[in-house]
Amino acid sequence: MQDEAPSCDVSFAVACYDALPYLDAAIESALAQEGVSVEVLVVEDHGSDASLAHAEAWQARDPRVRAIRTPANGGPGAARNIAMSEMRGRWFAVLDSDDLITPQRSRRLIDAAEAHGADLIADDLILFGEGIEEHRFLPPELAAKGGRWIDPELYFASTIMLGSQPNLGFLKPMIRKSALDASGVRYDPDLRIGEDDALIVRLLLAGLAYYLLPEPGYRYRKHGASISHRLSLANAEKMLRSEHRLRDDLVVAGLAGGAYRRRLGSIERAVAFTRSVEALKARRPLAALAPLLANPRAALLYALPLRARFRRAVAVRSAAR
Repeated sequence: MQDEAPSCDVSFAVACYDALPYLDAAIESALAQEGVSVEVLVVEDHGSDASLAHAEAWQARDPRVRAIRTPANGGPGAARNIAMSEMRGRWFAVLDSDDLITPQRSRRLIDAAEAHGADLIADDLILFGEGIEEHRFLPPELAAKGGRWIDPELYFASTIMLGSQPNLGFLKPMIRKSALDASGVRYDPDLRIGEDDALIVRLLLAGLAYYLLPEPGYRYRKHGASISHRLSLANAEKMLRSEHRLRDDLVVAGLAGGAYRRRLGSIERAVAFTRSVEALKARRPLAALAPLLANPRAALLYALPLRARFRRAVAVRSAAR
């Protein structure tokens, strides 16, 4: 971290990999924040398009934008770690390169954080994208009127992988820089899926106070190229290894209760399911059966693609009426 005093309110970390179709809109939404001073750190991660040159052109015409390139392709967590080391703001904020934020979001979150004494502050998401109807992410019981505190127990209970309820790990909290520095927590650079979730868990365990507002201010774009929609076996197994390290730490601390065990079980099922799917793709049916025998509940996840197809068919039929 830089030792100089913060020179702006919010530092936006925009991890960028082949994001050129969406990059302008993301940067513009960060620069359009009302009532706060901002900087936008576009960290280009050795993609194949012209995103770096495009970010450098932004930097040349607006000093609030800084273009940075990673030493080598390292994934979003590694890119955000670089942004953390370079940030000049009082608050660290993640903005995915294909997403948007509403103009009032930063001011509203900072004001709420200061009022409640929060170190982490998040809000509901608005999901949008081609072929989907725009909608809010959180269920009413989580998007409590007036806001609510998120402690580790509630966070574990609300981060069930491939569960039936929205996962709090998808939210995009802003983090107070002084608390982030004091915690010493950084992204796990090995994780390319679930890296935000892993960071938040570690920050909660470090004692940072997390507050959630019900108003949606982060616009989360869903499309076919979204990293969060691609769960490869390699990435799934990295998640599981990271989660097992977390489990070991929680056991030592006496915090591995029922909510956490359910979370861990959901990740273990998802990895078993992914192993089975990969074996089927390789036309190895016996190998596909082995992980399901070891974790029988993983077989239930085969219903997920069928449910998704059914929902798409219903949406298409409704649109045709």
